[in-house]
Amino acid sequence: MAGQTAKHSNWQASRCWKLDAGCRKGQASIEMLSTVGIVLLLLMPLVMLLLVGAQVKFEALSQIQASSAARLIADSINEVYIEGQGATKVALVNLPSNTQSIAFTQNEVVVSLATSSGTTQVTYPFFGNISEDTLELKIENRRGLMPITFYVTEDEKHNAVVAVGYAK
Repeated sequence: MAGQTAKHSNWQASRCWKLDAGCRKGQASIEMLSTVGIVLLLLMPLVMLLLVGAQVKFEALSQIQASSAARLIADSINEVYIEGQGATKVALVNLPSNTQSIAFTQNEVVVSLATSSGTTQVTYPFFGNISEDTLELKIENRRGLMPITFYVTEDEKHNAVVAVGYAK
């Protein structure tokens, strides 16, 4: 019996060393996994290049959108300032998704955007006088469509000034 067992195990070993079909059950799976892995390695640089290009185009588009929003705000300030006491306007402003803030200086609107190179500021000038409250106003963390109200009031010297309000 012991001789038969030794013969049997030698027969199995010789059968597997010949790479018979019965001993290569996992070869197709390994070949497929290797092929998929190589294809993924070759496609990875292409996907990364496309993502970088999309980021650059997104930032350029958001700067154009922020410029349009700043222009709309500045034009609205000028419009109600020209109309004088009692004038009111509500403008629907579309802010890009990477908008950090909207601030006002004495003669310009500043829209700050978060970009890959840091904070980018888009400005647009206006000639209307704005109220002290508006100078201190800083609209933060707003994206998408936002209604902004512009109205004319008087300052302490009884001069017409534009005040800006928005729904918080």
